[in-house]
Amino acid sequence: MKTKKSSTKSNKLLPLTIIGIILLTKTSLFAQNTEWGIDEIKRIEQEKKHEHDSLMVHLKNNWQISLCYGQWNFNNSSKSRVANVLDFPNNMGIWNLSVARYFSETIALNANFGVQIKKIEPIQPNFFSIINGDDIEIEGGGVIFLPFNVGLDYFLMKQRFRPYIGVGVGFVSANSKLAEASGNMYDGINADELESSSNAPFIEVSSGFVYRSGKNTQLGLNCEYVQSTDFDQNIGGFKSYSGLKISGVFSIVF
Repeated sequence: MKTKKSSTKSNKLLPLTIIGIILLTKTSLFAQNTEWGIDEIKRIEQEKKHEHDSLMVHLKNNWQISLCYGQWNFNNSSKSRVANVLDFPNNMGIWNLSVARYFSETIALNANFGVQIKKIEPIQPNFFSIINGDDIEIEGGGVIFLPFNVGLDYFLMKQRFRPYIGVGVGFVSANSKLAEASGNMYDGINADELESSSNAPFIEVSSGFVYRSGKNTQLGLNCEYVQSTDFDQNIGGFKSYSGLKISGVFSIVF
C-alpha cells in the first residue's frame, strides 16, 4: 500500500515539476527579452542623440564653401548726377562665392568674391529702314562689378539654427562699356565706344542666419550693407559702390 501511495505522489509531482520548469523558462526568457528590449530602446535613443549631435555646431577647425545668389540695390546717393548715355537700374542680381574657416563654435573668418553683371541690349533697327537710308541711332552697353572682401562672423547661438552678425573690409573692381552708333547706309555709320574702369575700397556690416540641414550642409539667408568711397570716374552712372544686398546661401562644411 505504501508503495502504491508513493507512486501516486510521484505521478502527481511530475506534472507540477514540468509546469514549474516551463514557468521558470518562460520567466527567464521574458526577463531576457525585456532586457534586450530595453537595450534596443537605449541603442535607438543613443543613435538619435548621435545623429542630433552630428547636426549641432561642432565646427571648430572646419572649413566651409558657400555659394550665394541675391539682389543688390544701390543707394540713391550712389547715383551720379552727371548725365549718362545709358541708365542702368539700381537693382541687380549678384553671385557670390565664399570660403570660411571656423576658429571656434562662434567665430569664423571668411573671404568672399562676387560677380555682378548687367547689360543693356541695343534696340535693333528695322531692316527696311537701313536699306531705305533712314538715319539710325543705336545705344547699348554693360557694367561689371567684382567685389572682394574678408570678414569676421560671430554666431549668437550654438544650435542648428544660428543667427549671426559680421563685419568686413574689401574693395570692388568696376568696369563699364557704352557703345553708340548713328548715321545711315549712304552717308556712313559712325560708331563710338566709351569704356571706364575704377576701383574703390569699402566696408560692410552683415547679419543673417544659417540652418544646419545635414551633417555637411547648411542653408542660410544673408543681409549686407556696403559703403564704399567714390570711384575715380563714374561707372555706368554710379559714383560709388554702396548699397544693400540680400542673398540666399548654400554651404558645404568639411
